[in-house]
Amino acid sequence: MSGVRGDRVEMDPAEVATFGPFRLFPTARRIERDGVAVEIGGRALDILIELVNQAGRVVSKAELMSTLWADITVVEGVLRTHIYNLRRALGDGVGGVRYVTSVAGRGYCFVAPVVRGANEEAASVAPSGWKHGLPPRLARMAGRDDVVRMLAAQVLEHRSVTILGAAGIGKTTVAVAVGHALLDDFGGAVRFIELAALSDPALVAATVASTLGVPMQTDDVLESLEAFLKDKRVLLVLDNCEHLIDAAASLAEHLFLRAPRVHLLTTSREALRVEGEHAHRLGPLESPTDIVGMNADAVQTFPAVQVFLERAAASGWSGDLTDVEVPMVVETCRRLDGVPLALELAASFVGQGGLQGMAAVLDDRLRLLWQHGRRTAPPRQQTLNALTAWSYDGLAERERIVLRRLAVFVGTFPFEGAKAIAIEGDYSAESLAESMSELVGKSLLSAAVDDGAIVYRLLETTRVYALERLAESGELERTSLRHALLLTERLEHANEVRGPERPHRRSDLGNVRAALKWCFSSTEGHTAGTRLVAAAARMLLDLGLVNECNRWCRQALDVMGDSGAGTLVELRLQEAVAVSAMFTRGNRDDVRLALTRGLAVARALGDRDHEVRLLEHLNTFLVRTGDYRGSLEVAEQSARVAKSTGAVIAAEWMLGRSHHVCGNQALAQEHLEAGLRLAGPSSEAPTMSFAGGRTHALLTLTRPLLLRGQADRALSVARQILNDEVGQKQPADRCLQLVYCEAVFVWRGEWGEAQRLLDMLTEHVERYSLASYRGVATALRGQLMVKTGRPEEGCCLLQSALLTLEATRNATLDTVFASALAEGLAATGSLEEALGAVDAAIDVAKGRGGTWDLPELLRLKGSLLASRSPVDTRAVDETLSAAIELARRQGALAWELRTATTIARERLRRGGGTDVPRELMAIYAKFTEGMETPDLQAARSLL
Repeated sequence: MSGVRGDRVEMDPAEVATFGPFRLFPTARRIERDGVAVEIGGRALDILIELVNQAGRVVSKAELMSTLWADITVVEGVLRTHIYNLRRALGDGVGGVRYVTSVAGRGYCFVAPVVRGANEEAASVAPSGWKHGLPPRLARMAGRDDVVRMLAAQVLEHRSVTILGAAGIGKTTVAVAVGHALLDDFGGAVRFIELAALSDPALVAATVASTLGVPMQTDDVLESLEAFLKDKRVLLVLDNCEHLIDAAASLAEHLFLRAPRVHLLTTSREALRVEGEHAHRLGPLESPTDIVGMNADAVQTFPAVQVFLERAAASGWSGDLTDVEVPMVVETCRRLDGVPLALELAASFVGQGGLQGMAAVLDDRLRLLWQHGRRTAPPRQQTLNALTAWSYDGLAERERIVLRRLAVFVGTFPFEGAKAIAIEGDYSAESLAESMSELVGKSLLSAAVDDGAIVYRLLETTRVYALERLAESGELERTSLRHALLLTERLEHANEVRGPERPHRRSDLGNVRAALKWCFSSTEGHTAGTRLVAAAARMLLDLGLVNECNRWCRQALDVMGDSGAGTLVELRLQEAVAVSAMFTRGNRDDVRLALTRGLAVARALGDRDHEVRLLEHLNTFLVRTGDYRGSLEVAEQSARVAKSTGAVIAAEWMLGRSHHVCGNQALAQEHLEAGLRLAGPSSEAPTMSFAGGRTHALLTLTRPLLLRGQADRALSVARQILNDEVGQKQPADRCLQLVYCEAVFVWRGEWGEAQRLLDMLTEHVERYSLASYRGVATALRGQLMVKTGRPEEGCCLLQSALLTLEATRNATLDTVFASALAEGLAATGSLEEALGAVDAAIDVAKGRGGTWDLPELLRLKGSLLASRSPVDTRAVDETLSAAIELARRQGALAWELRTATTIARERLRRGGGTDVPRELMAIYAKFTEGMETPDLQAARSLL
């Protein structure tokens, strides 16, 4: 990036400066015009580089001479000669284009807009898979080239630029052109976000986050965006902010202040009025002001005339502008204030009535509509509204019907969608296609190719106008209902497709939101709305809009009433409410209530597939809240139900997870491996689940493998998971992988790799604002500090993290972290506190009916008791005996070895015989792998 010193912009050696058709490469000392090298003298090039560095600022002659001829004295005439040569090389003044101007008595100034950017690669590349989403750039954009270059330079320099202007002035067109112009400067990291489809200000930040692929795991969307963008150099183009001005302003200011590498380009009819904003009011296209002595060729050099004539030709006009018609065209451009959209609308009628016919209608209709228009509206908006009304009134009745019915669509829609909305009675698909073709030709409907298929859309101003006409016609309720039902059918079909290729399109989101808003604002739409939410829940979760999913589902359940109770719709809503709340709002009682109600409905309907899915969600909930015995009962229920549904894989994985946490390690490994064999090399996670699938089964398997003495195999599984990019799409999934895999490396004493994964976890948690994992990450860091000789710091982190986990009811690893805290306290000399911590953890574990880590907790307590003075040898022996006996019952060979090692040390300390080492030898001999892990090394040192 460029650095700034005073008023001077120091170009980075890797940067290139672009102005007009020229590209300047300072390091290579080369200048090109349209890709062709320009012949220029060395001193003239030095002057150019210096002036471009200080573009827009007057550089004195003395400053130029002292910079370029620092060691010698030259006369001013030498400088003037090189300036002359520079101007000649640039073609300065040809066609009125100026680059270097002389300021009398002061010096020289480079006045052309300069765009600075990376030479070959931007300083920051776009994230993997990043797609800018910019609409296609117009092949020709009359009268805006200089504006685009200037705005591109301002975006790079000031970071936050707003394009202001009236409706139809071309703000979006210019913003799109600027985005394309800056693609190379940002390494492709340019994202176009259209806000016209939004009506709820509360969804602005969520829409931006969803478009960028930021999953919403907390209620604070701004925090998530800030964390995601804080280290990325990107350009966000926010289009059509005026109707959401406060929300857009809040978002823009937050990102400007908190994400210093983010650049913003917004379009709006009014300024955002926030810190850092540089507003540019986009004026109308230039029109002739005095046509005296101007012929047809002369007026066609003006951008407004160019746009008008190009659109007239597109409407079917095949004539050539004559000198006689010049006053008519110039007057049209003047009266329409050079507003591009107004010019296009007016020109679309030239194909029907010629220039004379268009002018006659313009005289009559605009005057009438201006007189009765909204007096408070700006003149250009009055003109645009008048032209929209004029265009609408000039349509055939069938075309009017089609236009106003299509206005329920937000954004793009296919012809099949148009058929479902617009066709009634004997109106055929062929007639609809003909009407839509007419509307495209009259600039009231646009057509484009998206993914190989033709899609349509209405300009937002046209859509709003047509919606008003739809309401006046009495068809709004009926058409909106059809729109909601169409979306429901499409989403229900998409939900039937399994795997990552299901056809959920982000472009559907605006339509879904618009349809839901209508459904819940009209009692006529409540039934359709509840069904639509149930169908859309999966799409919302796929797009990471977890909080929004939860909000719509709760609203649907509130209005559903008795008629919807006990239906498949309620079943889907209860499932979505539970899943969305569990991973954002915490493991609260309302999650269990929703799951319990959903199970009751599924069983009443005989829907075994949903029953198995809800049992899996409940199993996950119970494991997360520490009800391990309850989770096993649920897994066993699932296994019984699975026999009639074929969902055996999920049932096996549930049984494996529950047996592991309950302490049945052999059964856990058996069920997990059985499910993995049935699943094959790949298996998707269950619908609406953030916990399931082959990767999660493998993660769980690492624990029984470690506990049963198969540390090398556990390492192999962990590396397989870490290298699997398919399983890393969901940030929450990635966090879970890092948590489990970090534990494998801690177990093996590979502290460096454990630290690397922990750093990745912490960065991931902060980047995506995953509050539910923040406490876990902190606790793991504290645990690692205790293990690596920093017990004081580790204890502080562990104590803080345990409070966080308790507040969020996340009990998955609480006793593991309590054990680490006890170790750390003992290492700092706080023996009684350590015993208190381990005793509390043992009570929790026993209260859960026994846990997978209870043998280790008992072993640790015995070791701490042995450190007391005087030693209560009976208490020590009883505790260690209980630990090793429980380890054997659990099939946890690793816990058995660790406890036997502790017993051997204690007996040797007391001067005991050789029977204990023999017992340790027998246990050690059962291991066939993981021989260099700390536990096996410790045991070997005593043998």
